[in-house]
Amino acid sequence: SSFCPTHRPEQEVEATPEPGTECIICMEPVDERKTFKTMVCPECRTAWFHRDCIQGQALRSGFSALRCPLCRSSRPFLVDMFVMGIRIPFR
Repeated sequence: SSFCPTHRPEQEVEATPEPGTECIICMEPVDERKTFKTMVCPECRTAWFHRDCIQGQALRSGFSALRCPLCRSSRPFLVDMFVMGIRIPFR
């Protein structure tokens, strides 16, 4: 799907990363706010990651094994990632 900036999906979580926050997967700095390329776990709100990093994790893990890398949340994390356009294969 393709969305304009006004109607694109956004995470409903109200959280901002602390200064110097790194992606939990690649350990590179994330943006200082939620953007299309920066996402946060809806459960723990402390696990920040890049869209490309979590997409790679989803492709490797599959639907049955994908969880938040920090808090290991499953159901709310999967739903939020799916809504945000992360492709999660069924394996």
